[in-house]
Amino acid sequence: MHRPKTSGRYAVAAAAMLSCSGFASQANAENNPAHRNARGQVVVEADSALDKTLVVTPVTASIWNRGVRTPGQIVAEPSRSVTVFSPVTGLIQEVTVNPGDHVQAGQILARVISGDAAQATSDEAKARAGLEFAQRAFTRAQGVLAAGGGAQKDLENARSNLLQAQAEEDRAQARLSALQSASGADGIITLKAPIEGDVSAVNATAGMNVVDITQPLIVMANSEELWAIADVPERDIRGVTVGQQVNVAPSAFPNVILHSTVSAIDPIVQPNMAVLRVRSILPNVDGALRPNMYAAITVMEPQPPTISVPQSALLMNNDKVTVFVRVAPHVFERRAVEIVYDEGDQCRVTSGLSPSDSVVTVGAILLNDD
Repeated sequence: MHRPKTSGRYAVAAAAMLSCSGFASQANAENNPAHRNARGQVVVEADSALDKTLVVTPVTASIWNRGVRTPGQIVAEPSRSVTVFSPVTGLIQEVTVNPGDHVQAGQILARVISGDAAQATSDEAKARAGLEFAQRAFTRAQGVLAAGGGAQKDLENARSNLLQAQAEEDRAQARLSALQSASGADGIITLKAPIEGDVSAVNATAGMNVVDITQPLIVMANSEELWAIADVPERDIRGVTVGQQVNVAPSAFPNVILHSTVSAIDPIVQPNMAVLRVRSILPNVDGALRPNMYAAITVMEPQPPTISVPQSALLMNNDKVTVFVRVAPHVFERRAVEIVYDEGDQCRVTSGLSPSDSVVTVGAILLNDD
């Protein structure tokens, strides 16, 4: 029985199938510009529409600050705030300033008539006259002794009297200087501004008697430089150090943030409040800030350098956050990352990336075929 030869037909059919398969693969490559290689990485055809769509950006390595925000207060610097007292009791003759006045150092603030000042002035005048007499007596004794007409003991007595007179004059002059009294027998004490600044309070008026020398008469302050005091809770003080950045937001100026640094930290925690007081210096040349104003103060705690990426680079994959990292030209690798969301377009990456990586920030979703 004669059988037909079919092997040639099968060969032709197989060749045709292989040919069709080749054409299909070529068509697939043209319609699919991305495919996976043996390592599971996504390879994008160069100069394809997909390749032109993707935007690859290097990751950013930066220092992120974590702030400890706390209520605080702006206060006058103690060395720039002065209370003026009368050194003696007496009658206020004149007050030359009012609250809010700006005065220069040495400017007259008030005058006080005092019996003590009159006595001090009189004592100084007597001591000065006694000193002059003792000086003349000593000079005369030296001349007499040199001419052979006197004894050595007379010269010694004259020298002793001179020393005593000098000591009495020094004492009287020191007393007069302590009373800040002008020369003269009228007993008027002139109170002068010890610093340049603004008069914040006047508790005296002409005709008032000063019966207590501890009573403040005039209070003045120089507010060209103020302190910002922050009460940092005990739980947050571990990372607070001198030199850290401080942001001060005065309640009176909602859109103003003042920048400074920690200048000093109290050595002890406040026992009743469990807070640590942190101080920073605020320049106030324009005078906009006022002592005793309230402010929100943030002490910034620097963190180690951290990698950040735009949020547009993030993709979700099986409940994990991933990004596509360029590992070679036109070759991308999906990588899981751990992130911390922050305000703005950037987010911190705590693991999964290195500072030398570049990630897809536009078009990453087009590579997401899982």
